[in-house]
Amino acid sequence: MHCHKKIVYWTCLASWLGVANTGVASPAQTADVQSAKLRISLGHRAIRRVAHSVRLIGNSAGLTVSRPTGKSIEKNDRIAVTSRLTTGLGDVDVLLVEVTWPKPNAAPRKLAAHNDPYAIKNDAMWGYLLEHGSAGQAARLTDDTWKQPDTPLLMVRLADDGTRGFSVAIEQLLRHGAMWLPEHDVYITLADKPIDFEKHIASLTGKRTLDQVKQAPDATLSQFKTSWADFGNPNQWDVSWQTTYLGTKGHLLVTTAAHGSLYKFAIDRWANVRPDFASPHRFRFDFVWPGSHWKSQTIVNGLPICLTQLERSGQQCDIEQFAAPIPTLPATHQGNQPGALLTRVRMSGKAGPAIVGFRLAADTKENQLEARQVGNDWAIVDRSTNRIWLLVEAGPGFSVQVSNPVVAAANSTLEVTCTGNLKAGETREILVKLPSPVLAADSLPTLQAVDFTASRAVVVNYWENWLSQGAHFQVPEQAVNDLFRANLWHALILPRHRADEQGKPHMDLPYANTAYGQRNADWPINQAVYVDYMLYGLRGHGQVADDELAAMFQSQQQPDGRIGGYANWGVYSPGQLYAIAKNYLLSRDRTRFDRLLPSSLRTLNWCLAQVAKAGTDSAANGLIRGPLNDLTHAEREWAFSQAYYVAGLTLFGQALAVYGHPRAKEVQQVAASMKQAVERAFARSSVKSAVVQLADGSWTNFVPTDAMTPRRLMDQWYPTDVDCGPLHLARLEAIDPQGWLATAMLHDHEDNLFLKNQGAANEPVYVQQASVYLKRDEPKAAIRAFYSLMACGFSHHQLSSVEHRWAWGQYYGPPSTDGAWFELYRHMLLNERNDSTLVIGQAVPRPWLEQGKQIVVRQAPSYFGPVSFQLESQVATGSINARVELPDRNPPNLLLVRFRHPQEKRLRSVVVNGKVWKNFDAKHEWVQIPKPTAGTWIIKAIYE
Repeated sequence: MHCHKKIVYWTCLASWLGVANTGVASPAQTADVQSAKLRISLGHRAIRRVAHSVRLIGNSAGLTVSRPTGKSIEKNDRIAVTSRLTTGLGDVDVLLVEVTWPKPNAAPRKLAAHNDPYAIKNDAMWGYLLEHGSAGQAARLTDDTWKQPDTPLLMVRLADDGTRGFSVAIEQLLRHGAMWLPEHDVYITLADKPIDFEKHIASLTGKRTLDQVKQAPDATLSQFKTSWADFGNPNQWDVSWQTTYLGTKGHLLVTTAAHGSLYKFAIDRWANVRPDFASPHRFRFDFVWPGSHWKSQTIVNGLPICLTQLERSGQQCDIEQFAAPIPTLPATHQGNQPGALLTRVRMSGKAGPAIVGFRLAADTKENQLEARQVGNDWAIVDRSTNRIWLLVEAGPGFSVQVSNPVVAAANSTLEVTCTGNLKAGETREILVKLPSPVLAADSLPTLQAVDFTASRAVVVNYWENWLSQGAHFQVPEQAVNDLFRANLWHALILPRHRADEQGKPHMDLPYANTAYGQRNADWPINQAVYVDYMLYGLRGHGQVADDELAAMFQSQQQPDGRIGGYANWGVYSPGQLYAIAKNYLLSRDRTRFDRLLPSSLRTLNWCLAQVAKAGTDSAANGLIRGPLNDLTHAEREWAFSQAYYVAGLTLFGQALAVYGHPRAKEVQQVAASMKQAVERAFARSSVKSAVVQLADGSWTNFVPTDAMTPRRLMDQWYPTDVDCGPLHLARLEAIDPQGWLATAMLHDHEDNLFLKNQGAANEPVYVQQASVYLKRDEPKAAIRAFYSLMACGFSHHQLSSVEHRWAWGQYYGPPSTDGAWFELYRHMLLNERNDSTLVIGQAVPRPWLEQGKQIVVRQAPSYFGPVSFQLESQVATGSINARVELPDRNPPNLLLVRFRHPQEKRLRSVVVNGKVWKNFDAKHEWVQIPKPTAGTWIIKAIYE
């Protein structure tokens, strides 16, 4: 019999026997063929009757499945290739089946690696996670089947259309002996060596992370500051997320004198100062105090005023630094306003000699520095141009010595040493002024006239004025208030306002000021969504947001309407629509929307064309193929991209409807259709993926980040599966946040993918799980994510935002991290459910409502207009009180106010505007006010 005829014969025989297969079954066992008998039972824990459609399918090449037989089967159940079973209420049905598969022999995939100056062992995120993660998650990831391309898989399909069910890696099942899948109420063990279900359950140890969260008190910031050690070791570069930028130590606090300035300053832990990455002024300024020890560094009241404290031999240096404008000097355009970094050094402590120095290097070959005495001061100038680089104003009692210039191939360096004698109880002071850009020689009197105290007041007033223009949020936790204040200037210092090659105004929006390209807007998704919407839009700085969005259209919109950027991420175009729509729904400012609408419609047309193309491809499933991110350029069906297409089109359609645009219905219909396609495609891909184990020993679905690749992508860098991964589908409601896909993702991420189960992604900006917890109304989990983000995404005292948390080079100051934190903070206190319900106090940490404490929010933009409210605790006398000010723009259909009692006492009664109110839910701590009118609502929640 010829080979072809053999294949036909065995294929026909398998069909006659009712065998489902994806390959060719061998007629006899050989050393290269494996087999196992499985016992699959359903209905162990169901508290109601559940109907099942079960089909067992070979999900890998060559794996065959025998026709199932049944056990404990009732007369109404049917065992067949597709079995129809009804289980629950004590009725457990059993399927017995034999599977056969060829022994895997494909070359294993390799764990993702990355090699740059910061990398440890060339590991990407996965290698670091496997080495430094909790023991359980490292073991589970090591056990995962991603590595073997031909791993044998059995699919247990629980819906005829393939959108429910799961797949089991057979060799993984053989290693474990049994698998319990509680979300499906399915238990699988080996028929030849069965493990009793109850004994298996009793043998399981550990708890899922989210189960622990539910049973514990609300998380706290101090808890996560202990879990996430502060980064930026001031003494040595010891891990990859420390900086060595231009010879600095530890970490960087970036500041500037004004919004949009070209001249920015980065201060390290030792008070050394460097220019930002793109500054036309290149220098290195160091504070020199040999043998000193670093004690602390912080900022003042959430503003860009940096305090550093050093100590040596009983003496102490208190260094205060900030960037101030020099307003009397002319500027050719907004970003060219001259400024200066002022450094005041106060020495105190043990009596004796007091010696401190300052070193300046011109970080270019062209400049040769020299020191010149000007009265009692010393100026460091360029020898050939006389331009002023530094001014040292030594206080009374100090003499000044200047080193000989050190001229190297790359720069010229000078050191100024101030020497005095410190008396007991005395404080001596030195003031150093570092202008940027360097100043003309005739500007020396102007620089000398810059007064530290007066300049400090100007700086405080400048940033306070910016804060006063937006919403006000204040809670009884100072660190949270400080970060709220710092968020704003973190974003405002980022842009670079300059004149382009034709002399016209131009705005650059880099990802951060001390790394990456500094021209145009290379990462528009981070700026548009995480800054212009999450920070500016939600805080009421709409004009700033729209100016930046217009600048991104100007520099990044391609002739076909697409939004370009570095690596052409698939989310750039729909992300732009998402941000613009969000801000219009918050502000209802037609004038500003009109300004952006023509460019937005061109981007919309491009996005709609991509959706249409996705529906005509030969293998069309309605999903869009394109690149994911910087290091993942393959055009695949990435969850991240699909999520933004669904959300961007959905929200832009809503915005067009509010605006009254004739295309609103068209866009909304496309978005709704695509949402169905996305949920269907990722459900099917999850069913095809091997299940993954959780911390309690149970198993759940794996949800892939690429619908075309049903497995973990540990051969790709970590952000593929996590940071830019599938949870964005639930965050952006491209799938049901309450559904089984979202549940599976949340457990997998918390138990297996977040380092040491501490609730944060490697890039803290992607705190995607937190939004899902709010949509599922799980306040404890949202609070935990909030504090974890705060402790790992920002330095603990200076509050500098960071890009990465482990195993990757660190860059400081991306305001997108600030935006992500603020959106979560805002939604914990004030949130919208679609466009009909206003939610207040959904996830307030219980300690914020202890006796006498207040939460105050004023003029917060919302879909319903600016909202103000106050929550005040009088729990000592048995109540928590709320005052809510609703606008008259378009009031919500429902107002929900949650009162989270600090001791979790049960709500007994409610009074609203002086009248007894029966519409409340004591279990969920909600007070419900249907159809609230504009004006003031006084709500008293009573506990005794």
